[in-house]
Parts: sequence; structure tokens; C-alpha cells
Amino acid sequence: MSPVRGASASGAPASAPSSTARPARPSEVGTRRELTVGQIAHGGFCVARDEGRVVFVRHALPGERVLARITDDSHDRYWRADAVEILEPSPDRVPAPCPHAGPGACGGCDWQHATPAAQRRGKAEVVIEALRRFGGVDVGPLVVEAVAPEPSGVEPSGGLDGVDGLDWRTRMRFAVTADGQIGLRASRSHEVLATPDCRIAHPLVRAALADRRFPAAAVVEVAVSPASDAVAVEVHTGGAPGGGTRVGTARAGAARGSAAGRDGGGGTASGAPDAPDAPIGAGRIVEVVGRRSFAVGPGVFWQVHAAAPKVLVDAVRTALRPQPGEIALDLYAGAGLFAAFLAEDVGPSGRVVAMESEAAAVAAAADNLADLPQVSLRAVRVTPATVRGVLGTGPSAGRVGCAVLDPPRAGAGAEVVAALLGHHPRAVAYVACDPVALGRDLATFRARGYTMTALRAFDLFPMTHHVECVALFEPTVR
Repeated sequence: MSPVRGASASGAPASAPSSTARPARPSEVGTRRELTVGQIAHGGFCVARDEGRVVFVRHALPGERVLARITDDSHDRYWRADAVEILEPSPDRVPAPCPHAGPGACGGCDWQHATPAAQRRGKAEVVIEALRRFGGVDVGPLVVEAVAPEPSGVEPSGGLDGVDGLDWRTRMRFAVTADGQIGLRASRSHEVLATPDCRIAHPLVRAALADRRFPAAAVVEVAVSPASDAVAVEVHTGGAPGGGTRVGTARAGAARGSAAGRDGGGGTASGAPDAPDAPIGAGRIVEVVGRRSFAVGPGVFWQVHAAAPKVLVDAVRTALRPQPGEIALDLYAGAGLFAAFLAEDVGPSGRVVAMESEAAAVAAAADNLADLPQVSLRAVRVTPATVRGVLGTGPSAGRVGCAVLDPPRAGAGAEVVAALLGHHPRAVAYVACDPVALGRDLATFRARGYTMTALRAFDLFPMTHHVECVALFEPTVR
């Protein structure tokens, strides 16, 4: 336990500060500053300056003059603030469609106050700056592509469709308020705000949770599939995913308004009760991408935008152009999304090696890829050593033709990238959910003799600061 402020670790009063110690300054949190807002920064802020100090301002737009309330002054070099009054608005400002957006409110969205077009322009600027600063490459003009979600047959919220930034998120993790309502946390806070009508949640998510109450302090995970009209709801009573019990799992048809199981107890759409204290992760739903189906549990990684899997698969296949008979790698394979389509492209005479370490994802991938004997699924962590040895040794090992990298937010890292490039693939598709991580790994590709020859960016997380990129790397022509 940390010692109480003002006391030593032994419980004795802390010694008085020396005469040379910097005097404590009064807190500026809660005070207000009139600021002129500059460019968008990665993370959902805009940059302003107050007497030379950088201030990261939420709920503002470039070019605006705002009255900002300081929310964090704990850093000497920068502060954080919320724009609480807009003195000179940007032409890109719009009323937030979500009632939970705004200063001091839900932290799930960053750009509810900006037009969708302005959001995409801002994300393009963030990607360009990240790749310039961290990767040393000027990518020039970049268009972040809008993506509409798959139709669901359920009325969208507010009369807007997903290309306008609403109704797209098919996988949600909610906290629960003291009175049992689902909610999300306030920005940079542990406070849970009731958000049963979250506007970026897919309509099937909202329908599955309508009028339900859950145990206080639980974690509620919801996954829906518009293509198969299925929904899974897992309630983790231990307070975090992976702990406690699954209170209830709904299945196909529940998202259309079935009342079964809405009391938060064990129940399915058909009314059949779940086994008490059933193990978490037992329920899966079917996701459909093109002509293939993927069974994925709520706890297994899957893209959260309804249209993202197909959009990304198409982008990767277009970039890599996998050839029949080729050896392809899928690093961080998850439930087998990219491996399945790479296997179709390389055909029976080719080979796909898919690497994934998370146990539930490996189990899902094993089922999803069972009809593709040309796929070799490795239940191992992606490390420099495992990547170097991925094909084994000897003349029969073969040579990597192409590879797809879809790493977690932190990126693949220099050593993994170097190990992959040691196989001399003719093409690598890098799927990145963080432009800074992509920039860092881009620098390694360049140092190892590869050039980024194509880049696409997709707005798969509207209203938030997140953006998905697909970069193609090929050997530098000398």
C-alpha cells in the first residue's frame, strides 16, 4: 500500500522540504483559459498554447477560439483541458448527435462535434505527421476512406447511417453503474456513466441490451453479427473479462427484440436457461465475410466495425496479390480472417503459416480454418525467434512469398520486423490501428531495404480518434 500523502513509509510525518526545493504552485485544475486552437494531435486533442505551454484541448477544432477548463496540470511541459465554451466556432463544428458527448462526459468518442468529413481530414493529417515524424517518410496527400456498415434491418439512431459515424460498432465492452445500467467511463476517469443509448453501438447491440439490468461493478461484453443476425452477451461478475461467471448468453434472433433473458439472468433467445456458472467464452457467434463464415466468441479479437473484416481483407489481397503455390505468412492471425483468404489465393499447392498465441483465438482459428489443409496454424507468440524459424530448415523449407502483419496497438517492433524481412518476402501488408506504431515499424522496413509502395487509410472508428491503415512494403529497387 502506498504511504499516506504527508507521511513517510513508516507512518511518521514527512520531513519538511529543504530550502532549495521548488515551492509548490497552486493547482490550475478547474481554472479557465481563453485559447486559440491549432492543429489536431494524435489521441483526440487539438494543440493550443498558453504563455508558451502546450495545452491539449478536447472538444475543440482547429482554428477555433475557445474558453477551456484545465483538467490536468500535473506535467510541466503540457496541460490538458476541455473546451467548455466556443467563442469562435469552426465551420466544421456540428451539434453532437450523442447526448453523452461533451466536456466531463463519456470518454468513448473524441469527435462527435465535428462533421464526418472534417474527422477524416483530421485523421489523415495525424497519419501523415506520424509517418513523417516516426518513419521519416512524407506520404503527401492522403484520403481516409469512409466505410458504411453492413445493413442490419434495425432502424439506425438519429436518422443517420453508419457512414455518418453512428451505428457501426458490433463489439462493445460496458461497465455497469451502481443501479445496474450499462455504461462507459468518463474521459480519463473511473466514473461510469449510464449509456444505454450509445450512438456508435450497432442497433443490434442496443436492442440486445434494452431494458436490462446487470450486477453492479460487472463487465458486460456484447458481440453481434449483422450478417447472421446473432448476438452474444457475456456478463463477467468478477469485474473484468476472464473473471467471474457468464451470467447469460443470447443467441440468434435475440437482437431483433426477443424479451427472453432480459433480466440479466441466464437465458437465451429461445428461453432455454444457460447452465449456472457456465465458463466464460463458451458462446460463439458466426461472422460472415464474403463466402466464408467465422465462429468467434465475444472475448476473441474481431474487428469492431461491421464492414471492417471485408474491407481489410480486400485491401490486403489487393496489395499482396498472393500467387498460386506461394508460401504466405499471417502473423498475429487471431481467429483466422486473413489466413483463410490467403489460403484461397495460394491454393492447394501453396502454404499459409498462421501464428497466434491467445488460446481462445487459436481455438477459433482451428475451427475456422479446418477446411483448408494448406494452412498450418502455430499456437505460438510472434517473437523474433518464432518468426525466424517459422519455415523450419533444410531445402524443403521453401521461401516466403508474401506476409500480412496485423499486430496489436503497440506495433510489431523492430526485431520482429527484421526477423520477417530476413525471409526476403516480395511483399508485406501491414495492418495498423495506430499510426505512430506504424511509423516506428516503417523506419525498420526502410533500414532493412524495403519501401512503403502503397498506403490506404480507412475510417473504421468514426467519432473516435482511431484510424486503420493498410501499408504495402516491397523491396527497394536499387
